[in-house]
Amino acid sequence: MDDEKGLKSNLLVNTGILIDPLENSQIKVWALFLKDALKKELSSQFPQFAWRFGIIERHDFPKALPKDPLTLLEFGSDIKIENNYDFLLVLTSLPLKARFSQGISAVPSSMLETAVISLSKILECKKEEIKKTGAINLIKHILGHLWGLDHDDSSVMKPRKSWCHERPLDWNHEEKRHIANFLNSVADPRVEETAGTKNTFLFYLRVLINEGPSLLRDIIFFRSWRMFLNLGRFTAATAVSIIFLFLSAEAWEMGAAIQSKWLDIILFLVIIASTLSLYFGQNLQGIGKSDKMKEQAVRSRIILFGTLFIGMASFWLNLLLISFVIINLLPQKVIAGWAGIEGNTLPVFHFSKLMATFGILASSVGGNLEEEQDIKAVLIYTEET
Repeated sequence: MDDEKGLKSNLLVNTGILIDPLENSQIKVWALFLKDALKKELSSQFPQFAWRFGIIERHDFPKALPKDPLTLLEFGSDIKIENNYDFLLVLTSLPLKARFSQGISAVPSSMLETAVISLSKILECKKEEIKKTGAINLIKHILGHLWGLDHDDSSVMKPRKSWCHERPLDWNHEEKRHIANFLNSVADPRVEETAGTKNTFLFYLRVLINEGPSLLRDIIFFRSWRMFLNLGRFTAATAVSIIFLFLSAEAWEMGAAIQSKWLDIILFLVIIASTLSLYFGQNLQGIGKSDKMKEQAVRSRIILFGTLFIGMASFWLNLLLISFVIINLLPQKVIAGWAGIEGNTLPVFHFSKLMATFGILASSVGGNLEEEQDIKAVLIYTEET
């Protein structure tokens, strides 16, 4: 049911609204209302783009209750890629399963350019007009995240526990300028439309060349340095390993035997190996899958791997700082004795790098002990709203 009317020669922004028509009679009515309301408002605010909203009805939705946003994000992402949508909103009137918060209404994923939105709380609002206004406000907040915006207390991007509002909320002037710049790059023709190739390596290379700055922005914006704060087994495995390393004379002897330049090479290889271990060990390569070579699928995979790599590197930096502090607090003579370098100045920074590198090796094992769904959620979710 793509809306073809009124499309101009402007750059096209193509958004899908995915629903399960078997869910109840309300969901299709809401999808039609939101489709028209969003197109009208966005066309008014961003007339430089041609806005197309399509409603997709699927009868093979995951049936488990409450609805798992992670499952729906992966489900919606596959449909978005195969149907050439720029963005996709999975709409449901049923409650969502929360992982990191309580009572959530939506989960966007800027990595997958897909969001899951539940109207269950909004449908409990008393007035019909408040329901409609609240639903539009919530979706604008979610679209803002998909378009690279962070939270802002002066606009619709302010986090809220309830979206039952009597007045419409909007993006501020600076946010609108950012959205226009962001969508300008999104609406450009895809790589497969301009210079398709069957060679996988060349296709990835073309995406990297064409989208390099955009990909780097998305990886950094995703705040990859915080992504492991919710992974308990990962952190526990690292902490236990670091404690044993500090109490092991063999570790200090090994540190004394390894030259600094070789340790730097080992460090780089360890971070790469740990990233690959988590990426394939947790079946993350299946995210953004497609039967055809599609720029959107490649973008998702590059962003996912880049986020994981930067996350491992930032975790190593944290371990380096912690190790540096601990080594300075320990008796220097005892450590020098363990390392077999009595009478020489202890190379604190060198040993800190060694301990942090061993910690990353342990963390890759701990990360693979995590539940696959949990580590996927940490990596894929932009937030729980």
